[in-house]
Amino acid sequence: MMAAVAQITEERPQLGLTFARAPSGETYLKRQYARFPFHVTQPFQLAGGVPGEATVILQALGAGLVRGDRIEMDITVEAGAKAHLTTQGSTIAHAMPDGRAEQGARVVVGEGASLHYLPRPMILFADAAVTTRLEITVHESAQVLWCDGYLTHDTEKNGGRFTGLDAETVLCRDTGELLALDRFVLDGATPDAPGVMAGFPVHAGFGCHGYRGPAEIAERLVSAMADDDTIYSGVSTLPDEQGLFGRILARDGVALRRAMSTVREIVAASA
Repeated sequence: MMAAVAQITEERPQLGLTFARAPSGETYLKRQYARFPFHVTQPFQLAGGVPGEATVILQALGAGLVRGDRIEMDITVEAGAKAHLTTQGSTIAHAMPDGRAEQGARVVVGEGASLHYLPRPMILFADAAVTTRLEITVHESAQVLWCDGYLTHDTEKNGGRFTGLDAETVLCRDTGELLALDRFVLDGATPDAPGVMAGFPVHAGFGCHGYRGPAEIAERLVSAMADDDTIYSGVSTLPDEQGLFGRILARDGVALRRAMSTVREIVAASA
């Protein structure tokens, strides 16, 4: 039986961010709320980045996820705003043999707004058990690029494995229409199964919505990543030209970061 997926409750999350567009066209943080384990850096403009886009780097003050943790994030990008959200480092999921941790992110991207949601992959230590949910709600004119990744790591190098990973990504319209749903459940033995992770310790799902020519973007991505022997990837378009979804298996976190930089560059060129 599948474990219950983490649900975003009405309780105040540990992180709440609202990006808005200023009269000048620049994006700023209209609302910022962060409590342990989050710290939010000052928004800044990346050199050579998207004009008017605000980049925010999330920092974690704690040691990572432990048994019983329930981390929730609420991120809104208002009409016309442009935001790029990433993390300083990966979240570590520690051993929790008698329980599990939950992490959820609720993302809303408004009319004519754009968001690149690109946190670094979660690191699953031996005996970690985690349930995650990424819920993305978009206006029909919004653009969003996201990545949700996981890295397995055996600190003792004695064959230890994570206990379980239950992950779900939901993409829906602000009218309630479901556009895409991706869900997978893995246990510690699953990564060795043929066709699952094929010996790669890093698994990531990524996708985009609202960009011109998703079929052409998919072709460019496949071509760009075809000769990289540090990754194994695949990309498919979503129904009705709504966007695309892909997976990347990588040798390590550096290889994933390099691949996602390629993805971001190609997708942004089709804005």
